[in-house]
Amino acid sequence: MRIAVFVRPVRNPAFSVEPAATRYLEQLPGYRPIPNPLDESALEMALSLRETASSPVTVFACSVGSDSCRGVLQEFLACGADQAVWVEEPDWEPDGAVVASCLSEYHRRAPFDLGLFGARDPDTGAGQVGPMFSAMSGLAYIDSVVEVRWEGERALRVIRKQKRLREEIRAALPVCLGIQRGSPLRYPSFWGKLEAQGSRIDAFPLGRDRATPRIERQKFTRPKPRRGSVAETYAAASSVDRMRQALGIGQVGKERSGDSLLKGHPEETAKRILRILEKEGVLDVRLVSQRGTDAME
Repeated sequence: MRIAVFVRPVRNPAFSVEPAATRYLEQLPGYRPIPNPLDESALEMALSLRETASSPVTVFACSVGSDSCRGVLQEFLACGADQAVWVEEPDWEPDGAVVASCLSEYHRRAPFDLGLFGARDPDTGAGQVGPMFSAMSGLAYIDSVVEVRWEGERALRVIRKQKRLREEIRAALPVCLGIQRGSPLRYPSFWGKLEAQGSRIDAFPLGRDRATPRIERQKFTRPKPRRGSVAETYAAASSVDRMRQALGIGQVGKERSGDSLLKGHPEETAKRILRILEKEGVLDVRLVSQRGTDAME
């Protein structure tokens, strides 16, 4: 029995992406991708199934793309995968439709019993490859999977969750699963890393011309500066500015003009100022009135 785990190289969050002339991540200086975290959960699930299976199981990792796939495949070999397959699509970053097409062609030449995909990836937030591959290959696809265990020789008990809904499904092989959550991937051992460095990654040429992607990144740009809200502007204003704004005699941050003077009857003007000071919480009118009465006595 063969279990395929599909891994996609994604951007390392610790790597700072600056605006550049290139549109390919691989051409950025110092760029080094990491495996998609949900693909790591898929590999851990595959290794657990291999350990609990009643018959021999082979777990292989598969990736589509350029040379950046080699690093993530070697990491999966170090963590316990038996084989690694690299479907070559050089010199560009493939979109989901092209990746699904490449995997479908590989499945026609080398069929497998169970395919595990990460339900989402942090770069695009999409989980398109698994459903598109399922449609092209004719295999059933179950998304949002959080747990898998054997249910006989050729069947699985699959548990999926959507918000608070929990669903159990009995799935007959062959089938594809989109892993939404699972146990963390085990750490690679020292000997596993040494063995992975010496292991061969099987290149799988597609035997056709380079596919034309329908979705391509055009450029990197810096995010626009966030505009301050009215509440932030008001909080940053001084007490005098707040008072002038509340009295309607000026705008926050503006220079004082000739018409920014408070006009009106002195008694009414004083009452307005006292009401605003009391509303702002800087003056207790009742306490001031009591002190004034005590002083008169």
